[in-house]
Amino acid sequence: MLVNDALEALKAKFKPKNESEILPISEALGKTLTNDVIAVKDLPCFDNSALDGFAVKFDEKDEPYKIIASAFAGDKEQLAIGKNECVKIMTGAKMPKGADTVMRFEDCLVEGEFVKAPAKLKKGEAYRFKGEETKVGEILLKSGEILNTRSVMMLAAQGISFIDVKKQPSVGIYSSGNEIIEPWQRASEDEIYNANALGIAALLSSIGQKSSYLGIIKDELNAVKQAFLNSANYDIVICSGGASAGEADFMKIALSELGYNEIFSHLDIRPGRPCKAYEKDGRLVFILPGNPMAAYLCTMMLVLPLLKSECFVTQKAINSENLKVKSGRANAVFGNVADGKFVATDGGKYGSGMINHILKSDFVLITSPDQGEILQNSEISLIKLP
Repeated sequence: MLVNDALEALKAKFKPKNESEILPISEALGKTLTNDVIAVKDLPCFDNSALDGFAVKFDEKDEPYKIIASAFAGDKEQLAIGKNECVKIMTGAKMPKGADTVMRFEDCLVEGEFVKAPAKLKKGEAYRFKGEETKVGEILLKSGEILNTRSVMMLAAQGISFIDVKKQPSVGIYSSGNEIIEPWQRASEDEIYNANALGIAALLSSIGQKSSYLGIIKDELNAVKQAFLNSANYDIVICSGGASAGEADFMKIALSELGYNEIFSHLDIRPGRPCKAYEKDGRLVFILPGNPMAAYLCTMMLVLPLLKSECFVTQKAINSENLKVKSGRANAVFGNVADGKFVATDGGKYGSGMINHILKSDFVLITSPDQGEILQNSEISLIKLP
C-alpha cells in the first residue's frame, strides 16, 4: 500500500477517546484547545509609553518643555503635566494626564531642566492606549486551535496559568526480538542494543506527543499475545521487530486471536516495506520493521502525521546530481542542503539497518512511485528530519 493511502486508512480507523484535561500552560505547547479563550484583561491595561523618553503635549512642541518628574514602570500613581511641562518616562510606565506623545531620549536636546522637541515629532508617537491590543470579552483563541509559542505567551498575559485542552492519545512502545537488550545493559557480541524504542519515543516527543515504554517482547507466541493484552488500554501501540513474515508470524497470529483487523500488510516504500498496522475498536497497533532506519522512517511518515496534521518542515532545493531509484514504490533519499542544493548522503546508497546514514543527514526526499530517476538540477521538495 502507498504511504498516503495507508495514512488515510489509518485516519479512517483511528478513534481516540474524546477526552480533555487541564494542564499548566508550561505543558500546553502543541495541545488543542477544547474551549474558546476569552480576554479577561485589557491589553494594555492602562495608557502607557512604548519607549523611554519624555511624555509631552504635542501642541506645545514649539517651546521647550520643563522636566518636572520621572515615571517608571510599576509606579501606581499617575502623574499630570501642565503647560509646556513634561515627564521623563520609561517603557511601560503610565502616561501622565495631559500628555499625548512621547519623544524618545535620543531624538531630544536636553538643556538643564528643559528639553526641546525634535523637528520630526509626530502627535501620538509611542503612546499605547488602554485596550488597543485586546479588550475584555474578545475571543483571543478559538476552540480547536493548536497552542503555539505565541498563544502560550498570550495566555500568560491574561493571567491564565491552567488551560483545558484535548487529551493526547495514549501511546505505548514495544521492541521485539530475542537478540535485543536495553542500552543500560551490557551487550554480548550476539546481542543488539534496543535503539528503536528510544528513537521512536524521541520522534513522538518532537511533536509534543508523550509515550510510555513497555519493554521488549520475546519471540514466543504467548509472550507476544500477553504483551498486547497488557497494552490493550493504549490508543496506539507501536512495536518494532516482528514485521517480516518469517516461519511463524507471531505478531499476526497473536493480534488475529485477540480480535484485531489488519489495515495493511506492507508499505510500498524503501526502507519500510514490511510495516503492518492493525485495528480494534478504534485503537491501532503498528508492527514496524526491526531495522532502525526503516522503523524511524515508518514512524515519521505514518505515526507523526496521524497524531499531528502539520508535523513536517519542508524545504525546496535543487538536486545536485542524477539519482537512480526503483520505480513502483516510494524511495527515501537522505541528504543535506548546501547553497540551495540537495546532496544525497553517500550517493543515496544505504541499508535499512543503518543509523549513521540518517545521523549524517538533515533532510529526506520521498520519491513518487512513478519515478525511476531524480534528474540533476530539478527542483525537489524535502522534509526536514526531526
